Amino acid sequence: MTLRADRNSRAETSELSEIAAAWTAELPDVDLAPFLVSAGILRLAQQVEHAFTTLARSSGIGPGDLRVLLALRRSAPEYAMSPTALFKRLMITSGAVSKQVDRLAELGLVERVPDPEVLRGVLISLRPGGRAIAENAMRRIATSFCGLEHLSAAEANQALDVLSGLQRTMDAAATTDRT
Repeated sequence: MTLRADRNSRAETSELSEIAAAWTAELPDVDLAPFLVSAGILRLAQQVEHAFTTLARSSGIGPGDLRVLLALRRSAPEYAMSPTALFKRLMITSGAVSKQVDRLAELGLVERVPDPEVLRGVLISLRPGGRAIAENAMRRIATSFCGLEHLSAAEANQALDVLSGLQRTMDAAATTDRT
C-alpha cells in the first residue's frame, strides 16, 4: 500500500497530511504508510498521556503513582503485589517502583506488609484511600476520557481489533529483528 499526499488537499488538512505532503515532495518514491501509522500512534499516545497526567494530578499524585494504584486495584482479591510483580506489570525499573511506593506510602495510599508466602518477602498493599483514588480514576477513564467514551461499542471493538493487529505485527517484527 502506498500513501500519497494530495497536493490539492483542503485547507483543513491534518498535521499528518501536511507531514505526508512534505515527505512525498522530498521522497516521492517512498511508501509513507509505516511512518504515518507510527506518527499517528505517537500523537494519540501523547494525547492519552496528557489526559492521564491531568487525571492523576487532580488526585494529588503523579501518573506513575496512579499506574501503581490501578495495578494494585485490579489485583483482586488481595489488592497486593510484590515489588517485583509491580515493576514487571508496569514495565518500569525496580527503582522507579520503590520511589513510587515510598511516595504513596507517605500519603497513606499503600503500605508494605509481610508476604505470608515468602520468607522476608514484602507485598505492596492498597489502602482504602488508594483504592478510592484508583476506582475514581477508572470510573473517569471509562466515562469521560479523551472523548473515547463517545465511541460506539462497534467502533471500540473495531479499534481494539486494529490495535491487536498492530501489536501482533510489531511483535513479529521485533522477534524477527532479534534473530
